[in-house]
Amino acid sequence: MKPPENIVLFSPGLRDNTAIWGEKIAVISERKYLQREFPRAQIHAFDIDDLDRIAAMRVDLLISYYTGHRPPWRCDDIAKHVEGVTILKVGNHGDLIDEFARVPVDGYMTNSVRAAEVLGHSRPTAYIPLAVDDEMGPVAPVAHYRSDVVYLGSGGRGNKRAETTRHFLDPAKRFDFAIWGAYWDREYWADVYRSDPQANDFHRFYRGRLPLGDIARLYSSVKIVLNYHEDSQSKWGMWNNRVFEALACGSLLITDNPVGLASEFEGGVVITEGGEQTAKLIRHYLASPQERRRISEIGRDRVQKRYRYSQWARAVRQFYERLAAIRFCK
Repeated sequence: MKPPENIVLFSPGLRDNTAIWGEKIAVISERKYLQREFPRAQIHAFDIDDLDRIAAMRVDLLISYYTGHRPPWRCDDIAKHVEGVTILKVGNHGDLIDEFARVPVDGYMTNSVRAAEVLGHSRPTAYIPLAVDDEMGPVAPVAHYRSDVVYLGSGGRGNKRAETTRHFLDPAKRFDFAIWGAYWDREYWADVYRSDPQANDFHRFYRGRLPLGDIARLYSSVKIVLNYHEDSQSKWGMWNNRVFEALACGSLLITDNPVGLASEFEGGVVITEGGEQTAKLIRHYLASPQERRRISEIGRDRVQKRYRYSQWARAVRQFYERLAAIRFCK
């Protein structure tokens, strides 16, 4: 089988420098490791504004990250612009799986075991979890990023319910807590706190936008990383990239409990139901540095063995070869 000459990673958020997009983080490493799997290929990162460029090329493989509720975060007709294999990468919006199952692509890849089972009834599907760069790991702490507890991510209310955000992050406010990312200003949250404006205080903990290259520096400079998932991600077991990034850096991760995560990382993460339980866990682990190190080492070891982008890229290559054989050998 002839190897692909042009590969397109088709993702929203590539031009947005106001927030850290999970897709944008992923594309950087995915492009790097796909290049190693397909050394002769040209690998492009395009978004919806590049449809004309995509249509003008001969694209052998396109992986689409466009799984939002509606345009411009949704592009169901991408296959009509591509001669080669098209794959829809499903890593969020589990509530829309039935809609994604009708998108006319050659196959699906997803980080959810449950979604893989559902999508597999429609077209070939591969379960390929998220990952981190093989080289990502602990680095020297940076004074600018020091805090006891940190959360890195968007405060965007589109995919994350405000109630969920408050349930998992409010308990950290009584500690040395820092938030990095975007959409944490007072005005952005004003509507949520209309009945209690004095409680609108995320901005007090906000430290600014983080350069993409500083994720390891941030996580290596703190004692505890907080994590939670979008509601549908949690129900479908779509573990977000924050899990792998924090663990790869040797951080103690206190996280919500999406389907399957606790059993996969048993002993290597701390699970919370949110609320007061989170405050108790933070207090306990801040006072227990040796226990923090023991747990984080288990989590880091699991990520190193199973969730590296070199492994991800190899799985994508195998799935591409499977889909290409179906598409071109009929």
